[in-house]
Amino acid sequence: MARAPSELHTVYASPGTIAAYRSTGKFPNQTVLVKEVFETKTASLTTGTVNHAAAESLKGWFLMVKDERAQFPDNKLWGEGWGWAWFDAGAPGKSTSTDYKSDCLACHVPAKQTDWLYVQGYPPLRR
Repeated sequence: MARAPSELHTVYASPGTIAAYRSTGKFPNQTVLVKEVFETKTASLTTGTVNHAAAESLKGWFLMVKDERAQFPDNKLWGEGWGWAWFDAGAPGKSTSTDYKSDCLACHVPAKQTDWLYVQGYPPLRR
């Protein structure tokens, strides 16, 4: 049996993002992406093994804002063409990220060629 995923991600994009990416292969400036991250549970049902978001399991939100113009060069949450931030579900009013280079970028290095995003995981983005 395959290893069950430990998280479920639901991603929301600002209007026009998908169409623009499919047309140009790039995310337009000021694109906003919000990824909700949930812990998962695995259950054996009569229909088979099912992975689903666990009840009350929202871990938080990862937020990215496209910034082609490098508008905030002195802000440690902005760089590589994006603003980066993580917000814990238990305290959503303040980002727990302090520096995108140490808090975010390491996980995104394999996706550098696709503008730091794992686009292969999102079928609507396929061109």
